[in-house]
Amino acid sequence: MAIGSDEEKIVFNGKLLTGIQNISFSQNVSEAPVEMLGNDFVTTEISGPTNFSANVSKLLLNTDFLRTLTGSTTISGQFEYGDNYLDFNSGVLGGYTFNANIGQIPTLEFSFEIFGDVSGANSAASSTAETSAIKEVSQTGIEVTFDKQSTNAVQNFSFTESYTYETIYGLNNDGRPSAIKLIGPIEQEVTISMEVDDNEIEDGFSFLSGDKNRDRTIRTIVRYDGNVAVNTFELESGHLVSQSYSAGAGDTVISNLTYRGYKKV
Repeated sequence: MAIGSDEEKIVFNGKLLTGIQNISFSQNVSEAPVEMLGNDFVTTEISGPTNFSANVSKLLLNTDFLRTLTGSTTISGQFEYGDNYLDFNSGVLGGYTFNANIGQIPTLEFSFEIFGDVSGANSAASSTAETSAIKEVSQTGIEVTFDKQSTNAVQNFSFTESYTYETIYGLNNDGRPSAIKLIGPIEQEVTISMEVDDNEIEDGFSFLSGDKNRDRTIRTIVRYDGNVAVNTFELESGHLVSQSYSAGAGDTVISNLTYRGYKKV
């Protein structure tokens, strides 16, 4: 059973994230050419702030800690990979995707952007580890409620939330923003694969009719063991944007539904 990498670690606000599978970094420097007056020599100058971002994939071994950081613009911590350490501050969560499949450990993929300092460190930062309870999702471990009707005939489920920030830069020209603000609306998207016998086929053209409300409230509970709800996701005022059906010879027909919605900040 996979338990994540011991070589790659992340600390967010003093919390050591567990089950890390992969980390990738990127750094982009904004520059523009400058031509000296009366001279053919061309040099460059920094034309905007340096952008440092990271993408992380991890096993979700517990309740989702990252969602508590939504909207925070002062996340600080450390990346650890091998014998190397990188401290950072003024970080923001760019968005995340939660994936759950029957018989597998759920995963969480998230993006992270740093507007502050990134610098090397000599030792690991002090932290407390997430509570780890590695468990696979049982056959009835994903329960989806459409409005008031619930079903657990779900094969897999994903939930995505994306964030947009406004950055304001002052006159100090040190490359760091003087203010960072989460702006709305926040886009959410849910994709569900479920047995069609337990699902009413949606009318994809219902938005053309004024007598039917196209919005749906979709609430999903993921249980690892028994009846204990570990993670809950809710999409309010979501509307159907895609649906498809598939089945092999003698197989149960599977419905694939995608809903999108927006919520206020």
